[in-house]
Amino acid sequence: MLDYNFSRNDTRDRYTLHLLTAALDASSTRFGPYLLRTATLGMERDRLLREMIKGELVNLSAQITSLEWERDLTPVRIPVDKGLAGYRISLIDGRRQAEFSAVRTLEHLKRIPLGAGRQWSSSTAFQRAGFSVVVGNTTAGLHSMLAAGRFPHFPRGMEEALYERDQYIHAFPALALEESFAIHMPLPRYFFVTPGQARLAERLEYGLHLLLADGRFDRIFHDFYDSVIEQTGLRKRRVFRLDNPTLSPQTPLGHKAYWYDPLE
Repeated sequence: MLDYNFSRNDTRDRYTLHLLTAALDASSTRFGPYLLRTATLGMERDRLLREMIKGELVNLSAQITSLEWERDLTPVRIPVDKGLAGYRISLIDGRRQAEFSAVRTLEHLKRIPLGAGRQWSSSTAFQRAGFSVVVGNTTAGLHSMLAAGRFPHFPRGMEEALYERDQYIHAFPALALEESFAIHMPLPRYFFVTPGQARLAERLEYGLHLLLADGRFDRIFHDFYDSVIEQTGLRKRRVFRLDNPTLSPQTPLGHKAYWYDPLE
């Protein structure tokens, strides 16, 4: 049973479902047929983790990793989006663009407060890197806080930034994508499986490796994400790079084929 987010129609979740289906299809010869169903209840991250541990309402989800999720669930340590979620584009009040265009160093950027979710892995990474982080409980709440000037920028994954700009601009007409920089940290999104369901985890890993080996993984990735990369102008931005001390030592940072680099 997939988590409810797979039913959404934004690029990230359409892509993830397409990749999941391709991996299951690729592994059918060895593992046999499969049945996909989607949970009917949406859950915040903490509740989703509790339900994933039980495995009754949901037993499979694609999430940005954390030590807690890797400890309590079974991760398939192949980044679903080739690490693209680690490239963060900020949503801002567009009237403040000049302030951000003037930022030339990471230390300068760290002095500018940013908004992030209380339960998000990226929030912990930003805090440990020395950023001033204003936390909120929900994405909608954080957008309200941005509109109210509680913090000047709200870093999001690229597809999230595009989707949320269009979703929230009616309530905040000055909402815009910051144009000059991106923040990068290693931030893999994995498939996570309920504990005790080792065959499902093994099947997903096997299927994803088949897709990597024959080039289908990269083709699916570029089919979905090239337009997002172009719309955000990622290759033209200054990229401020951070370490991510929250990652598990088992993170496959050395497997180059697993990761996307926009500058290569």
